[in-house]
Amino acid sequence: AYPFRLKQCVDAPMMLFMKGADSCCLNAKKTISVVGTRSASDYGKAMTETIVKGLSHLDDLLVVSGLAYGIGVAAHKASLKYNIPTLGVLAHGIDRLYPSMHTQLSRQMQETGALLTECRGGTKPERENFPKRNRIISGISDATLVVEARQKGGALITADIANSYNRDVFAVPGRVGDENSEGCNQLIRRNQAALVQSASDVCYLMAWDDETDKKTLKPIEQKIDLNKEEAKKAQKNATKNITSEAMNNIIPYLNPI
Repeated sequence: AYPFRLKQCVDAPMMLFMKGADSCCLNAKKTISVVGTRSASDYGKAMTETIVKGLSHLDDLLVVSGLAYGIGVAAHKASLKYNIPTLGVLAHGIDRLYPSMHTQLSRQMQETGALLTECRGGTKPERENFPKRNRIISGISDATLVVEARQKGGALITADIANSYNRDVFAVPGRVGDENSEGCNQLIRRNQAALVQSASDVCYLMAWDDETDKKTLKPIEQKIDLNKEEAKKAQKNATKNITSEAMNNIIPYLNPI
């Protein structure tokens, strides 16, 4: 079925092409996109894996990214590692893969997840296709998480589009003066993204753990076995208590003034 979240976007694509597992649901109950710089640091990759791992306990979760170098690939790999279906949104036709070095990763993703694009077969990864791809990443998700980003680049474009769709945007703060953190710090400084440092922050802001808790709660049933004599006595006492209480409320109004 066409992703209902994407359908809410005014510039949603008319047609989508998908390749992957039949079980991959584009309308998962919880969907988050993870984006960032292509030249990710070890810290950025580690943070990506830590956050994805922290989300792995959630039911019906889909992690989305663009199969790009850096944070994107880190998000897909972490999803596979912790058994979360992951969706790679492409900026070219479904009959090819860019970058080609991620071919093996894409095959692993398709076992439980999928690849998705609006481009017809034969379409090359032209520069103008990437911003279009980014709108699908943000539009198909409940929230967009930016882990590392420079002041200019695809990650900030995705975050801006997510804000325009009135979707939640989160950013992991970084060290002042670090080029890879300038974009995240800017989003937070301008109130364009909520500051998050862990998966628990994401769950709290999205109220996802509340939904999980509701599923685990079970009504408490209390059974009381009474024999006939005890049942009669209990009923008699209950009637007596109700009658006494009712009379106490009525009697004051019967007294003469």
